[in-house]
Amino acid sequence: NFLQSKFISVDLFAVSPVDESQEKTPMVRRAGQAGEAPQLMTTFAVGEEAEAAGDAVIREVGQVAAPIERAAPVLRPGSTVRVDAVVRTRAIGHFFPGGTVDAFDIWLELQARDAQGKVIFWSGRVEDGANGPGTGPVEPGAHFYRSYALDGEGNPIDKRNAWQARSMLYVRLIPPGAADVAHYRVKIPADAAGPITFTAKLNYRKFSHYYTQFAYAGQPKPGQSGSGQAGQSKLLLSPSHNSLAYSFDPANIPQNVSGKIKGQIPDLPIITLASDEVRIATDPDPAVPTVWQPKVAKEDRERWNDWGIGMLLQGDLKGAEYAFQRVTEAEPGYADGWLNVARALIREGEMEAARPYIQRALSIDPSLGRIHFFKAMIEKSAGDYDAALASLRTVSDKYPRDRVVLNQTARVLFLQRQYRAALKVLEQVGQVDPEDVQMHYTAMLCWRALGEADRSAREATLFRRFKAEESSQAITGERRRVSPEDNNERQQIHEHESVPLPPGRKAAPVAAATLAAGG
Repeated sequence: NFLQSKFISVDLFAVSPVDESQEKTPMVRRAGQAGEAPQLMTTFAVGEEAEAAGDAVIREVGQVAAPIERAAPVLRPGSTVRVDAVVRTRAIGHFFPGGTVDAFDIWLELQARDAQGKVIFWSGRVEDGANGPGTGPVEPGAHFYRSYALDGEGNPIDKRNAWQARSMLYVRLIPPGAADVAHYRVKIPADAAGPITFTAKLNYRKFSHYYTQFAYAGQPKPGQSGSGQAGQSKLLLSPSHNSLAYSFDPANIPQNVSGKIKGQIPDLPIITLASDEVRIATDPDPAVPTVWQPKVAKEDRERWNDWGIGMLLQGDLKGAEYAFQRVTEAEPGYADGWLNVARALIREGEMEAARPYIQRALSIDPSLGRIHFFKAMIEKSAGDYDAALASLRTVSDKYPRDRVVLNQTARVLFLQRQYRAALKVLEQVGQVDPEDVQMHYTAMLCWRALGEADRSAREATLFRRFKAEESSQAITGERRRVSPEDNNERQQIHEHESVPLPPGRKAAPVAAATLAAGG
């Protein structure tokens, strides 16, 4: 690791073989246990890991070498491998990134060079701009961290026009103390000379390249019909969308621009927040087999756990289970390792298989509230509602304002037909977050069961107000069709490939200014 900040880190952790002569590893998609929770319509990531909702994926992990520098795999020229990079939040009390998550350029870049310095893979490259290389837009196939909103016609919300947002293409933010995993499919050229140097960088630019151009010089191109005039068959500009094409000619820049740079669109600096670099040997001799195996050591326990958390949040349940099993091997006395295996099994619906892992975690550290929470999920699934409530009370005694725990308590009370008791608990949720969509849904059911039609209708209205509308997802269709890169990035589990590289391209030197954010 040659550049890690205090609040976020990058770890090139794992590499595994890809057999392109066969079909991809079979994956089975299924609704996770948290999928029963309605989704909130928001441009921000919400909720804790415990209530991560969405579809899950069941797959076989296969062969893997991790951590890369310990496992020391040997790559064969002409082969294809998958490289996993882990981005982990550390001293952050909020999701990363925070703030105007629709306006930043924050992305993960991976570059691979052979021993002669030839670039053989590059994802997340910054395109050439008006003032030279590396000042333009980020290539669209990069792994971004942002909120990608669309207007009513499927156009990106990229002009700070949040009032026109009607649907979310995707939201990728990392919870505090959690991790994300980016997967890269790297083809090793047949003539590549080893070792191969992989460099991953987490890059930050205050505003996206497009928005900077728009803010300084954006003017609608002339001659566009339907730009809001009455009587046009289709308006290009309305309160719900902006389909206008814009010119960014420097002549459009106002004379009285407030910035110190006049008469030109500035190139905002790109800061490297964190980075990592590994070297992997190559051997062209097909008689020398590549050994793909994990190397488990106590000092790498956190890295295995971060890799697992990243896959768990993506819904890669078997991948997460595999990683967490290595955590228990690295440090058997670490309670969260056993708990996290149980979490992956619970998401998969394997409640009974999760029980012994919960019991092992409790035997190590019964004071951890999160162990009792997941124990309650197993008990609720088995219909042992009294035991589930007892476990949830253990957690709520420690964290009385945890709305995930409160919502689950109310849900169990509802299942016991204790409707008024459930409503009292939901009142506590409302004091924490009056827009909590799960709270309004359960309250709607409770009031309906009590025969209070008016109150049930009110909660139903609020529920529909805050939940994600299924119909709004139709808006994403056109964007996914015209941009395969955006469609790929929208998938929870996806791989990134290299941008086209000219033969013999050498790596550009790293500017000192980009390394200024070491923390």
